[in-house]
Amino acid sequence: MARQLYDYWFVQFDFPDENGRPYKSSGGRMVWNEKLKRDIPEQWEVINLFDAIDVQYGFPFSTELLVDDVTNTPVVRIRDILNGTVSAYSTEETDSKYRLSRGDVLIGMDGNFHMNLWCDNQAYLNQRSVRFRQIGGSPISALQVMFEVAPYIKAKEQNAKGSTVGHLSDKDLRGLWILKPFTHLHFSPEKTLNQIADLIVENRIEVSNLTTQRDELLPLLMNGQASVIPTEVNCDLFKT
Repeated sequence: MARQLYDYWFVQFDFPDENGRPYKSSGGRMVWNEKLKRDIPEQWEVINLFDAIDVQYGFPFSTELLVDDVTNTPVVRIRDILNGTVSAYSTEETDSKYRLSRGDVLIGMDGNFHMNLWCDNQAYLNQRSVRFRQIGGSPISALQVMFEVAPYIKAKEQNAKGSTVGHLSDKDLRGLWILKPFTHLHFSPEKTLNQIADLIVENRIEVSNLTTQRDELLPLLMNGQASVIPTEVNCDLFKT
């Protein structure tokens, strides 16, 4: 749904105009933008990625200090981004600016350039990964930026398939441009997309919790340490 909404608003440009009608389909004025090489709505702007979103590269954690035991520093590596999990911890201290928050967009900068929304507030980002976070008060959400850079990331990944490992650089990211929408009473894309992102994160957390419960209960059920009693067998438990 989020992708369809993004396409409707930011690709087809049929977002609600100030009268609540689809902008482009209702004759909204479009102007040519040289940076994007396409027409965009008249009152919209195009700004550089680094002006549109808070960009933070990961910390160069020492591999010698990565451990399997749980510490206060869970480390998110490229391999962790796609599944939204943590597979290592560090005994190394680092700055809080590398700490992730729910709803951050993460992109791996080597290999397959995995991209995902992050779902907790405890982990720290490792090197060769980048984090996008909305700038306070900005009409540009992290989810919008994720959708906007996705085609470029996908093309970069496809072009890298002929080589050993693909690499995404700071120069690559600094060459990206983002749409800055004009907002009004009938159109607040940042608010709507953030609400959707929150729902995505909440659903993933719930799925993760249920998966953990399943993994804990299944062995107990299989070896007879726990059982599921049908309601009709244990109906006295429900008497008032």
